[in-house]
Amino acid sequence: MDGPAKIPTVSLVDSLIYNLVHVIPSYLRGLFTPNRFWFTFWTAIHPDPASVKFITRLRKKYRSNYCYLRMLTTKSLVVLDPDGIRHVLDNSPDIYADAKLKRDGMAHFQPDSVTISRGDQWRERRRFNESVLETGHDLHRYGKDFLDVIRDETATMLKGSGGHLVWEDFAVLFERITMQVIFGAGVRDTSMTETLRQMMLESNRGFALSKSKHFDDFYAAMRRHRQEARGESLAALCNSVPSTAVTKVDNQITHWMFAMGETLAINTVRALALIAAHPAADERVRDEMGREDLSSPEGIDRLKYLEGCVQEAMRLWPTTPILVRETVKEDVLGGATIPAGTQVIIINSFSHRDRETLPFADTFSPDVWLSDSVDYRFNHLSNGPQGCAGKELALFIAKAAIATLFTGQRYTVERPPLDPSRPLPYLYNHYQLRLKRRDA
Repeated sequence: MDGPAKIPTVSLVDSLIYNLVHVIPSYLRGLFTPNRFWFTFWTAIHPDPASVKFITRLRKKYRSNYCYLRMLTTKSLVVLDPDGIRHVLDNSPDIYADAKLKRDGMAHFQPDSVTISRGDQWRERRRFNESVLETGHDLHRYGKDFLDVIRDETATMLKGSGGHLVWEDFAVLFERITMQVIFGAGVRDTSMTETLRQMMLESNRGFALSKSKHFDDFYAAMRRHRQEARGESLAALCNSVPSTAVTKVDNQITHWMFAMGETLAINTVRALALIAAHPAADERVRDEMGREDLSSPEGIDRLKYLEGCVQEAMRLWPTTPILVRETVKEDVLGGATIPAGTQVIIINSFSHRDRETLPFADTFSPDVWLSDSVDYRFNHLSNGPQGCAGKELALFIAKAAIATLFTGQRYTVERPPLDPSRPLPYLYNHYQLRLKRRDA
């Protein structure tokens, strides 16, 4: 692996600038769920909200794809080298496990989830997640049932939305889809997703977290819904897939709820806005849709160009801008020994938009995703053993929603504007989204 034998440490001034200008705004935007006020504020005024320009300058100044800097008070190793990123992710969580900030924050609303587990506990919980979510399968066994829910709920949203769609329409849509995919068709009460968001907003603080007043009621509702899970649903499958006391089934479901609800909603509306703003992409999506039976899960699965559009939205604006790990034992990176207990940072928002290595960095380029190759520079769904266990299901849901929205309808992005002739912005404020729709 290429890299320096001695990893440079950036100056105190550079660390200070990084924290004041980048870490603090990112913290205020929300560690676990977006804070609407601060997300809107920093998107509007920050000249480099994804740290792309700053990290580019650091790499040039210190002539290295690795450097140590202070992230708040913690000395952290920044890894920019693609081979180094691959090494970290391929050895997670055995060598590079969850960092304390993530572990403490997520434990507030989903203790014992697979994302913050290690060792044998991680292996058991990962096995369970992969079994229920059917990781690695293009189609979930309940794909037809999930598609029916998506089509019904999307049609209902369109009927009540008038001539425009805004973020709030999509937020409600994906909460309703999430509840039914997880607990069964007809389960439309979204009070659980609202309660989960409240706990995640509390977790955004990142320190001095005590037990949430919502915690017990949330998990009581979770147990009740799981026990009453209907038909072809993830929760019903949970009740039949083998589990042990270590599995902590309900804590795994919580992660699916926020990933499928809020995170996937954000990614889907951004993909929709990108397609609508790029006429050539819009036509290719519609041509592809015209060749498939969109009422069948197999037809949705074959929408590979549309899938590339969703992946591009995630690449351009990753909802997880930074991956943070912690070495649980000594290792070697960049030719240098990395002690146990070192915090390691992979900056997705930089790697995804690095103009010096990616000719398409700031453009909408869905064709990049038509190949089956895996590029470890792009980690919006992560890679390696801790890659997103629900990747295929998430992409299926997003494609099904967009395909339903595009059937018989065309859209114009009214705000925030996207100009395909200019480099795309480093952040896109989904809260301000307004789409005008008309009959196709």
